[in-house]
Amino acid sequence: MAQSFNLVTDPWLRVVDRTTNQTQTVSLDEFFRHAQDYRQLAGDMRTQDLTILRFLLAILTTVYSRLDADDQPYDWLTIDQATSEVRATDEDAFDTEALWETWEQLSHAGHFSASVTRYLQQHLDRFDLFGAQPFYQVTAAEYDAVVPTKKRVATGTGQVAIKQINRRISESANSPALFAPKTADTKNDIELADLARWLITYQNFTGVTDKTKIETTEKFSNPAGWTYRLNPVFAQGDSLFESLLLNLVLVGPTVSDEVVQQRPVWESPSLQAYVDQRRKQLLPDNLAALYTDWSRLLHLEWDDQGHVQIFSAGLPMYSAEGALIEPMTTWRWDKKIATFRPAAQSLHSLGKAMWQNFGQYVKVTQSDQDHEPDLVRWLQDLKDRGLIPRT
Repeated sequence: MAQSFNLVTDPWLRVVDRTTNQTQTVSLDEFFRHAQDYRQLAGDMRTQDLTILRFLLAILTTVYSRLDADDQPYDWLTIDQATSEVRATDEDAFDTEALWETWEQLSHAGHFSASVTRYLQQHLDRFDLFGAQPFYQVTAAEYDAVVPTKKRVATGTGQVAIKQINRRISESANSPALFAPKTADTKNDIELADLARWLITYQNFTGVTDKTKIETTEKFSNPAGWTYRLNPVFAQGDSLFESLLLNLVLVGPTVSDEVVQQRPVWESPSLQAYVDQRRKQLLPDNLAALYTDWSRLLHLEWDDQGHVQIFSAGLPMYSAEGALIEPMTTWRWDKKIATFRPAAQSLHSLGKAMWQNFGQYVKVTQSDQDHEPDLVRWLQDLKDRGLIPRT
Protein backbone atom coordinates (compact mmCIF):
# COMPACT_ATOMS: atom_id res chain seq x y z
CA MET A 1 0.00 0.00 0.00
CA ALA A 2 1.30 3.43 -0.96
CA GLN A 3 2.28 5.62 1.97
CA SER A 4 0.10 8.62 2.70
CA PHE A 5 0.10 11.54 5.11
CA ASN A 6 -2.60 14.04 4.26
CA LEU A 7 -2.72 17.39 6.03
CA VAL A 8 -6.50 17.54 5.60
CA THR A 9 -7.23 14.28 7.42
CA ASP A 10 -4.09 13.44 9.45
CA PRO A 11 -3.20 15.37 12.64
CA TRP A 12 -0.22 17.73 12.30
CA LEU A 13 -1.37 21.18 13.50
CA ARG A 14 -0.49 21.87 17.14
CA VAL A 15 -3.02 24.00 19.02
CA VAL A 16 -3.92 24.88 22.62
CA ASP A 17 -7.42 23.89 23.73
CA ARG A 18 -9.33 26.84 25.28
CA THR A 19 -11.02 24.70 27.94
CA THR A 20 -8.17 22.50 29.15
CA ASN A 21 -5.17 24.64 28.10
CA GLN A 22 -3.64 21.39 26.84
CA THR A 23 -1.82 21.07 23.53
CA GLN A 24 -3.57 19.01 20.86
CA THR A 25 -2.50 17.89 17.39
CA VAL A 26 -5.28 18.14 14.82
CA SER A 27 -5.86 17.84 11.07
CA LEU A 28 -6.91 20.73 8.84
CA ASP A 29 -10.44 19.32 8.67
CA GLU A 30 -10.75 19.14 12.46
CA PHE A 31 -9.09 22.52 12.88
CA PHE A 32 -11.52 24.45 10.71
CA ARG A 33 -14.51 22.69 12.27
CA HIS A 34 -13.39 23.65 15.77
CA ALA A 35 -11.16 26.75 15.39
CA GLN A 36 -13.38 28.54 17.91
CA ASP A 37 -12.38 25.95 20.55
CA TYR A 38 -8.63 26.57 20.28
CA ARG A 39 -6.79 29.39 22.02
CA GLN A 40 -3.67 29.65 19.85
CA LEU A 41 -1.22 27.79 17.66
CA ALA A 42 1.42 25.83 19.58
CA GLY A 43 4.08 24.89 17.08
CA ASP A 44 7.78 24.41 17.68
CA MET A 45 8.52 28.16 17.71
CA ARG A 46 6.76 31.49 17.14
CA THR A 47 8.13 31.92 13.63
CA GLN A 48 6.58 28.58 12.72
CA ASP A 49 3.24 29.70 14.16
CA LEU A 50 3.39 32.82 11.97
CA THR A 51 3.95 30.84 8.78
CA ILE A 52 1.17 28.40 9.69
CA LEU A 53 -1.13 31.36 10.40
CA ARG A 54 -0.47 32.75 6.91
CA PHE A 55 -1.00 29.30 5.37
CA LEU A 56 -4.39 29.01 7.11
CA LEU A 57 -5.29 32.54 6.01
CA ALA A 58 -4.50 31.61 2.41
CA ILE A 59 -7.14 28.86 2.59
CA LEU A 60 -9.74 31.19 4.14
CA THR A 61 -8.97 34.05 1.76
CA THR A 62 -9.39 31.71 -1.20
CA VAL A 63 -12.70 30.28 0.00
CA TYR A 64 -14.38 33.47 1.20
CA SER A 65 -13.37 35.51 -1.82
CA ARG A 66 -15.49 33.04 -3.83
CA LEU A 67 -18.26 31.91 -1.50
CA ASP A 68 -20.22 33.85 1.09
CA ALA A 69 -20.96 32.82 4.67
CA ASP A 70 -23.95 30.79 3.40
CA ASP A 71 -21.60 28.85 1.09
CA GLN A 72 -23.10 30.46 -2.02
CA PRO A 73 -21.02 31.93 -4.89
CA TYR A 74 -20.95 35.72 -5.14
CA ASP A 75 -23.08 37.22 -7.91
CA TRP A 76 -20.03 38.24 -9.94
CA LEU A 77 -18.49 34.76 -10.05
CA THR A 78 -19.14 31.50 -11.86
CA ILE A 79 -17.75 28.71 -9.66
CA ASP A 80 -16.85 25.15 -10.64
CA GLN A 81 -18.94 23.02 -8.29
CA ALA A 82 -16.35 20.21 -8.26
CA THR A 83 -13.35 22.35 -7.27
CA SER A 84 -14.77 25.66 -5.96
CA GLU A 85 -12.42 27.38 -8.41
CA VAL A 86 -13.42 30.44 -10.44
CA ARG A 87 -14.45 29.78 -14.04
CA ALA A 88 -15.71 33.25 -15.04
CA THR A 89 -16.14 36.73 -13.56
CA ASP A 90 -18.55 39.59 -14.19
CA GLU A 91 -16.70 42.79 -13.27
CA ASP A 92 -19.86 44.89 -13.53
CA ALA A 93 -21.55 42.86 -10.77
CA PHE A 94 -18.64 43.13 -8.33
CA ASP A 95 -19.73 44.54 -4.96
CA THR A 96 -17.34 44.83 -2.02
CA GLU A 97 -20.30 45.14 0.36
CA ALA A 98 -20.96 41.44 -0.14
CA LEU A 99 -17.46 40.69 1.15
CA TRP A 100 -18.01 42.87 4.21
CA GLU A 101 -21.30 41.05 4.81
CA THR A 102 -19.53 37.69 4.64
CA TRP A 103 -17.03 38.79 7.27
CA GLU A 104 -19.82 40.11 9.51
CA GLN A 105 -21.88 36.93 9.21
CA LEU A 106 -18.90 34.74 10.05
CA SER A 107 -18.17 36.91 13.07
CA HIS A 108 -21.75 36.60 14.30
CA ALA A 109 -21.82 32.83 13.67
CA GLY A 110 -18.66 32.32 15.73
CA HIS A 111 -17.33 29.57 13.47
CA PHE A 112 -16.33 28.95 9.86
CA SER A 113 -18.85 27.56 7.38
CA ALA A 114 -18.85 24.16 5.71
CA SER A 115 -17.40 25.57 2.47
CA VAL A 116 -13.88 25.59 3.99
CA THR A 117 -13.76 21.86 4.76
CA ARG A 118 -15.54 21.11 1.48
CA TYR A 119 -12.86 23.05 -0.42
CA LEU A 120 -10.14 21.04 1.34
CA GLN A 121 -11.85 17.77 0.44
CA GLN A 122 -12.08 18.92 -3.18
CA HIS A 123 -8.30 19.50 -3.22
CA LEU A 124 -7.43 16.54 -1.01
CA ASP A 125 -4.78 15.19 -3.39
CA ARG A 126 -2.74 18.43 -3.18
CA PHE A 127 -2.27 18.16 0.61
CA ASP A 128 -0.67 14.69 0.78
CA LEU A 129 3.05 14.57 1.57
CA PHE A 130 3.28 11.43 -0.62
CA GLY A 131 0.74 12.26 -3.32
CA ALA A 132 1.19 12.27 -7.07
CA GLN A 133 1.66 16.03 -6.67
CA PRO A 134 3.07 16.03 -3.14
CA PHE A 135 2.32 18.90 -0.77
CA TYR A 136 4.77 21.82 -1.07
CA GLN A 137 7.05 19.61 -3.17
CA VAL A 138 7.76 18.62 -6.77
CA THR A 139 8.32 15.20 -8.31
CA ALA A 140 11.78 14.01 -9.39
CA ALA A 141 10.88 14.50 -13.05
CA GLU A 142 9.64 18.05 -12.41
CA TYR A 143 12.75 18.88 -10.40
CA ASP A 144 15.13 17.49 -13.06
CA ALA A 145 13.33 19.42 -15.79
CA VAL A 146 14.21 22.84 -14.36
CA VAL A 147 17.64 22.41 -12.73
CA PRO A 148 21.04 22.07 -14.46
CA THR A 149 21.97 18.55 -15.56
CA LYS A 150 24.73 18.32 -12.95
CA LYS A 151 22.18 19.09 -10.21
CA ARG A 152 19.59 16.45 -11.06
CA VAL A 153 18.32 14.05 -8.41
CA ALA A 154 20.41 11.12 -9.61
CA THR A 155 23.62 13.08 -8.95
CA GLY A 156 22.79 13.44 -5.25
CA THR A 157 23.85 17.11 -5.23
CA GLY A 158 21.92 20.13 -4.04
CA GLN A 159 20.59 18.57 -0.86
CA VAL A 160 19.46 20.23 2.35
CA ALA A 161 19.27 18.14 5.54
CA ILE A 162 16.34 17.77 7.91
CA LYS A 163 18.52 19.27 10.64
CA GLN A 164 18.84 22.44 8.56
CA ILE A 165 15.11 22.69 7.76
CA ASN A 166 14.32 22.08 11.43
CA ARG A 167 14.95 25.58 12.79
CA ARG A 168 15.21 24.32 16.36
CA ILE A 169 18.51 22.81 15.20
CA SER A 170 19.52 24.88 12.13
CA GLU A 171 22.66 22.85 11.57
CA SER A 172 24.50 22.85 8.26
CA ALA A 173 26.96 20.23 7.13
CA ASN A 174 29.84 22.46 8.24
CA SER A 175 28.86 23.89 11.64
CA PRO A 176 27.42 21.53 14.27
CA ALA A 177 24.75 22.92 16.60
CA LEU A 178 26.24 22.04 19.98
CA PHE A 179 23.16 22.76 22.09
CA ALA A 180 20.52 21.24 19.82
CA PRO A 181 17.48 19.50 21.35
CA LYS A 182 18.51 16.24 19.66
CA THR A 183 21.59 14.06 19.75
CA ALA A 184 23.84 13.88 16.72
CA ASP A 185 22.44 10.49 15.67
CA THR A 186 18.84 11.71 15.59
CA LYS A 187 19.15 15.25 14.21
CA ASN A 188 17.91 14.08 10.80
CA ASP A 189 15.02 12.04 12.22
CA ILE A 190 11.59 13.63 12.04
CA GLU A 191 7.94 12.68 12.44
CA LEU A 192 5.70 13.34 9.44
CA ALA A 193 3.54 15.80 11.40
CA ASP A 194 6.65 17.79 12.30
CA LEU A 195 7.89 17.62 8.72
CA ALA A 196 4.64 19.14 7.43
CA ARG A 197 5.03 22.15 9.72
CA TRP A 198 8.72 22.64 8.92
CA LEU A 199 8.14 22.41 5.15
CA ILE A 200 5.78 25.39 5.35
CA THR A 201 8.17 27.24 7.67
CA TYR A 202 11.22 26.59 5.50
CA GLN A 203 9.55 28.01 2.40
CA ASN A 204 8.89 31.21 4.36
CA PHE A 205 12.14 31.51 6.33
CA THR A 206 14.71 30.05 3.96
CA GLY A 207 18.29 31.22 4.40
CA VAL A 208 20.64 31.99 1.53
CA THR A 209 23.47 29.51 2.08
CA ASP A 210 22.35 26.89 -0.47
CA LYS A 211 23.69 27.09 -4.02
CA THR A 212 21.43 25.06 -6.31
CA LYS A 213 19.03 27.12 -8.45
CA ILE A 214 16.62 26.52 -11.28
CA GLU A 215 17.86 27.39 -14.76
CA THR A 216 16.99 30.88 -16.01
CA THR A 217 18.17 33.10 -18.85
CA GLU A 218 19.30 35.72 -16.35
CA LYS A 219 21.45 35.07 -13.30
CA PHE A 220 19.92 35.48 -9.85
CA SER A 221 20.98 34.91 -6.27
CA ASN A 222 19.13 32.44 -4.11
CA PRO A 223 16.65 34.54 -2.13
CA ALA A 224 15.60 34.35 1.49
CA GLY A 225 12.03 33.29 2.16
CA TRP A 226 9.48 36.09 1.75
CA THR A 227 8.49 36.21 5.43
CA TYR A 228 12.18 36.38 6.38
CA ARG A 229 12.15 39.98 5.06
CA LEU A 230 9.21 41.18 7.14
CA ASN A 231 8.75 42.83 10.52
CA PRO A 232 5.54 40.89 11.21
CA VAL A 233 2.27 42.53 12.21
CA PHE A 234 -0.81 40.48 13.09
CA ALA A 235 -3.86 40.67 15.35
CA GLN A 236 -4.64 38.16 18.09
CA GLY A 237 -8.11 37.31 19.39
CA ASP A 238 -9.37 35.21 22.28
CA SER A 239 -9.56 32.12 20.07
CA LEU A 240 -7.94 30.95 16.86
CA PHE A 241 -11.22 31.59 15.07
CA GLU A 242 -11.10 35.23 16.21
CA SER A 243 -7.40 35.57 15.36
CA LEU A 244 -7.92 34.22 11.85
CA LEU A 245 -10.98 36.39 11.27
CA LEU A 246 -9.19 39.55 12.46
CA ASN A 247 -6.36 38.87 10.00
CA LEU A 248 -8.67 37.82 7.14
CA VAL A 249 -8.37 40.83 4.81
CA LEU A 250 -11.24 40.31 2.37
CA VAL A 251 -11.37 43.94 1.22
CA GLY A 252 -8.16 45.86 0.69
CA PRO A 253 -7.85 49.14 2.62
CA THR A 254 -7.60 50.81 -0.77
CA VAL A 255 -10.75 49.36 -2.30
CA SER A 256 -10.34 48.07 -5.85
CA ASP A 257 -13.11 48.19 -8.44
CA GLU A 258 -11.78 45.00 -9.97
CA VAL A 259 -12.23 41.37 -8.98
CA VAL A 260 -8.99 39.93 -7.61
CA GLN A 261 -8.82 36.17 -8.02
CA GLN A 262 -7.15 34.45 -5.09
CA ARG A 263 -4.88 31.61 -6.28
CA PRO A 264 -2.79 29.68 -3.72
CA VAL A 265 0.19 27.71 -4.94
CA TRP A 266 -1.64 24.37 -4.96
CA GLU A 267 -4.08 25.72 -7.57
CA SER A 268 -1.34 26.36 -10.12
CA PRO A 269 -2.28 24.51 -13.32
CA SER A 270 1.14 22.86 -13.47
CA LEU A 271 4.60 23.06 -11.95
CA GLN A 272 5.97 24.39 -15.23
CA ALA A 273 3.38 27.18 -15.30
CA TYR A 274 4.31 28.12 -11.74
CA VAL A 275 8.04 28.15 -12.50
CA ASP A 276 7.49 30.23 -15.65
CA GLN A 277 5.58 32.78 -13.58
CA ARG A 278 8.32 32.94 -10.96
CA ARG A 279 10.99 33.43 -13.63
CA LYS A 280 9.25 36.71 -14.48
CA GLN A 281 9.74 37.86 -10.84
CA LEU A 282 6.29 39.46 -10.80
CA LEU A 283 4.82 40.42 -7.45
CA PRO A 284 1.60 38.44 -6.83
CA ASP A 285 -1.63 40.40 -7.18
CA ASN A 286 -3.47 38.32 -4.56
CA LEU A 287 -2.86 37.40 -0.92
CA ALA A 288 -3.38 33.64 -1.30
CA ALA A 289 -0.45 33.49 -3.71
CA LEU A 290 1.69 35.77 -1.55
CA TYR A 291 1.03 33.71 1.59
CA THR A 292 1.86 30.40 -0.10
CA ASP A 293 4.61 31.25 -2.61
CA TRP A 294 7.75 29.11 -2.39
CA SER A 295 11.35 30.25 -2.12
CA ARG A 296 12.60 26.78 -3.12
CA LEU A 297 11.58 23.84 -5.24
CA LEU A 298 11.83 20.87 -2.89
CA HIS A 299 11.90 17.21 -3.87
CA LEU A 300 11.87 14.53 -1.16
CA GLU A 301 13.33 11.05 -1.81
CA TRP A 302 12.37 8.38 0.74
CA ASP A 303 14.10 5.03 1.29
CA ASP A 304 12.62 1.79 2.67
CA GLN A 305 13.71 2.69 6.22
CA GLY A 306 11.78 5.96 6.20
CA HIS A 307 14.87 8.16 5.80
CA VAL A 308 14.57 11.14 3.49
CA GLN A 309 16.84 13.09 1.18
CA ILE A 310 15.69 16.63 0.42
CA PHE A 311 16.75 18.26 -2.85
CA SER A 312 16.39 22.03 -2.95
CA ALA A 313 16.60 24.50 -5.84
CA GLY A 314 16.17 28.26 -5.48
CA LEU A 315 13.49 30.21 -7.33
CA PRO A 316 13.80 33.85 -8.46
CA MET A 317 12.03 36.10 -5.94
CA TYR A 318 10.13 39.26 -6.78
CA SER A 319 11.29 42.50 -5.21
CA ALA A 320 9.97 43.65 -1.84
CA GLU A 321 10.30 47.29 -2.92
CA GLY A 322 6.85 48.85 -3.12
CA ALA A 323 5.20 45.50 -2.36
CA LEU A 324 2.36 47.17 -0.49
CA ILE A 325 0.04 44.23 -1.16
CA GLU A 326 1.69 42.62 1.89
CA PRO A 327 -0.57 43.51 4.85
CA MET A 328 1.41 41.92 7.68
CA THR A 329 4.52 44.07 7.96
CA THR A 330 5.75 47.54 8.89
CA TRP A 331 7.34 49.75 6.21
CA ARG A 332 10.14 52.25 5.84
CA TRP A 333 10.70 54.86 3.16
CA ASP A 334 13.80 54.26 1.04
CA LYS A 335 15.04 57.66 -0.09
CA LYS A 336 17.42 56.25 -2.71
CA ILE A 337 14.66 54.63 -4.75
CA ALA A 338 11.74 56.76 -3.49
CA THR A 339 9.54 53.87 -2.47
CA PHE A 340 8.61 51.76 0.54
CA ARG A 341 10.26 48.53 1.57
CA PRO A 342 9.50 46.21 4.54
CA ALA A 343 11.13 47.46 7.75
CA ALA A 344 12.93 44.16 8.35
CA GLN A 345 14.39 43.36 11.74
CA SER A 346 18.16 43.50 12.17
CA LEU A 347 20.65 42.90 14.94
CA HIS A 348 20.45 46.62 15.71
CA SER A 349 16.65 46.66 16.08
CA LEU A 350 15.97 43.39 17.90
CA GLY A 351 16.30 45.06 21.31
CA LYS A 352 13.81 47.83 20.53
CA ALA A 353 10.32 47.62 22.01
CA MET A 354 7.31 48.09 19.74
CA TRP A 355 6.41 51.46 21.29
CA GLN A 356 9.81 52.87 20.30
CA ASN A 357 8.78 52.48 16.65
CA PHE A 358 5.11 53.32 17.21
CA GLY A 359 4.94 55.45 14.06
CA GLN A 360 5.63 52.40 11.92
CA TYR A 361 2.48 50.71 13.21
CA VAL A 362 0.08 53.65 13.46
CA LYS A 363 0.40 56.67 11.18
CA VAL A 364 0.82 59.71 13.42
CA THR A 365 1.80 62.25 10.73
CA GLN A 366 0.45 63.28 7.33
CA SER A 367 3.76 62.58 5.62
CA ASP A 368 3.65 60.58 2.39
CA GLN A 369 6.78 58.84 3.65
CA ASP A 370 4.89 57.08 6.44
CA HIS A 371 2.80 54.00 5.66
CA GLU A 372 0.75 51.99 8.12
CA PRO A 373 0.63 48.20 7.79
CA ASP A 374 -2.45 47.40 5.75
CA LEU A 375 -3.55 45.05 8.51
CA VAL A 376 -3.79 48.07 10.82
CA ARG A 377 -5.85 49.89 8.19
CA TRP A 378 -8.07 46.80 7.86
CA LEU A 379 -8.68 46.71 11.62
CA GLN A 380 -9.52 50.41 11.57
CA ASP A 381 -12.04 49.78 8.79
CA LEU A 382 -13.61 47.03 10.90
CA LYS A 383 -13.88 49.49 13.80
CA ASP A 384 -15.36 52.22 11.60
CA ARG A 385 -18.05 49.80 10.44
CA GLY A 386 -18.81 48.75 14.00
CA LEU A 387 -17.72 45.17 13.35
CA ILE A 388 -15.21 45.09 16.21
CA PRO A 389 -15.07 47.20 19.41
CA ARG A 390 -13.32 50.56 19.20
CA THR A 391 -11.35 49.92 22.41
